[in-house]
Amino acid sequence: MTDFWPLELAALEAIGTESAEWAAIVDQLSKRGKVRSRDNTGGGIFVEIEPGPGGTEIVRKRQASQKDVWLSVERLDHGLGIILHLKGDGIALLEGYAVGLQDTLKIDFERARFEVTNKPGPLATNDS
Repeated sequence: MTDFWPLELAALEAIGTESAEWAAIVDQLSKRGKVRSRDNTGGGIFVEIEPGPGGTEIVRKRQASQKDVWLSVERLDHGLGIILHLKGDGIALLEGYAVGLQDTLKIDFERARFEVTNKPGPLATNDS
């Protein structure tokens, strides 16, 4: 298991603004959680998160975040939409999906420049 990348932490923090309940979930995940796996599918990224000690019950609710969360990411014309899924097996799944029909396989999400935005769009300094 590994630590979170800055993009993942920023996405979680943005999801935490949805409600007090989501803020508590995100706080647990970001402070005690670890990344179990990552998969760049070409249409986005999926990050499985182990919630850490005492966090399993928090994520057993089987729900997904509802607030629109957007990240403008270098080399993506429309950025990523972000959803946090709470799975019944106690694992959280952070989904970042490409808003436009673009290939994400060439993007190094660990190092890519990004910003949280209020609508889909390119990074202000996008030099794709």
